[in-house]
Amino acid sequence: MTDSDESASRFTDLYKNKSRGKEQHQSERRRTLLEEQKRLRQTEVDSSRPGLLELIEAENTESDCSSTDHQQLERRRFRPKVWFSKLYRDKVQLSEWMYEKPDDLENWFLVPCPVGIRCLLVIRKGLAVAYRKDGRSITRFSTRLGKKQRVTVLDCFMTKSRIFYALDLLVYNEMDLVQWECQFRFQWLRSKMEEDNLQKRFCTAMENPWELELIPTMDFKSPGQVEQCLSKYPMFPDTPLDGLLFYHKESNYIYGRTPLVTWLFPFMVPEVLGSEWGHLLNHQYLQKIPDSYQDLGHRAYMDEFDAKLAKKRSRRVNGRICHMEEGEEDGQDELAIWEEMEAIPVEDDGYADDDWQQKELDQIRRLEMEG
Repeated sequence: MTDSDESASRFTDLYKNKSRGKEQHQSERRRTLLEEQKRLRQTEVDSSRPGLLELIEAENTESDCSSTDHQQLERRRFRPKVWFSKLYRDKVQLSEWMYEKPDDLENWFLVPCPVGIRCLLVIRKGLAVAYRKDGRSITRFSTRLGKKQRVTVLDCFMTKSRIFYALDLLVYNEMDLVQWECQFRFQWLRSKMEEDNLQKRFCTAMENPWELELIPTMDFKSPGQVEQCLSKYPMFPDTPLDGLLFYHKESNYIYGRTPLVTWLFPFMVPEVLGSEWGHLLNHQYLQKIPDSYQDLGHRAYMDEFDAKLAKKRSRRVNGRICHMEEGEEDGQDELAIWEEMEAIPVEDDGYADDDWQQKELDQIRRLEMEG
């Protein structure tokens, strides 16, 4: 077992063990994880373990050394529309349900999330590739960032209006930020978006350009920010609000699920966070409360939701046609919303327009040949 595998295994023991999670309160697991995180952060420095940036550079070096110039030209000529990368597989940080209101809510950020596909957007030398959680590419295109833009990896939501909403930052210009605290990553992302004018320079020069937007983050230490977020409707101009993510300010970027990042649908805010914050919620979000939620309450609803989702995933993995059984129709729309948030591969995700994909690939080839 490698050092990185050992580190990942320790984290897995802390927050992926379901039986332990049922016995141990979420707040206790958070405290344990934060303590372990601080200890391992120093261990990472002392042992000089490779981070995400080193793995990216190693992959690029191996790719460059494994082929002749002729083979590289052949790959460019017959480049497939879908790429699979083991490097970016299972690298997205995922949330748990917020089962209970944290005692230290002032140490948390609130982040509104649009309906879209969760992905890692990898930018290198002006080229951008978006990868799903499973390492499968969604799209690839050239940007106006230029070849001087070194390796950058953004955690994003990709919407059908061709906008990448930047949620978090893993690497920026070859600076690895995975082991840095959340509050630093958010501040660094916001400052670089402004200083380097990423939003304007990212926009692609094509008929249907891709755009890059920054998702706002609200600090519970500033109640006015949270009030502005919860009362705003609609939250995004091009797509509905999917739900709310809550980030602990001291959390590293952890691959997979972690209790330091939690999730609520908007209609859950009054019950989980209490009337102090619930009364600020725009009434439009309360119009979408499922009947089953009113009957079960938030904790039982979350458990039932997870059970339905696991059942549907199992059917997809086994290659069977997914049909909701009699009596399950009410949960179908809810599952679709959750799938969008978690970026589960679906049969028709609305991005299979061969015409514009081919145009993007042609532009990439021209750019590569010019280089």
